[in-house]
Amino acid sequence: MCVNMQEFQTISEKIFKLEQKKAKKKKEMDTLEKEIKQLKSETSSYMKKRQKNELTVAGLTVLFTAYVSPRFDKDAFIAGEKDGEATYQKYLKNIPMEKVTVRLAKTQL
Repeated sequence: MCVNMQEFQTISEKIFKLEQKKAKKKKEMDTLEKEIKQLKSETSSYMKKRQKNELTVAGLTVLFTAYVSPRFDKDAFIAGEKDGEATYQKYLKNIPMEKVTVRLAKTQL
């Protein structure tokens, strides 16, 4: 608990600075995530074109996995509703997904 107004002001200023720092870091993280997503998309395109699931380059192994993920419209599906399973199947959508993983390559001894 703050003893006086000066201590309260100091704490408030520190909170403000930390919040600004947090917002700046979040913006940086969002930028990095966007760049990573774009680069993974390029990698994915290359792997699909070459019809490869795994490539090793410069000590890194790049893994590519294409799969289908079932999704449905949550607003349209109501659990426990009469013909709920039929409603679920009606709104179920299979969405093609891609996963790119880059890791250190296992060295051959």
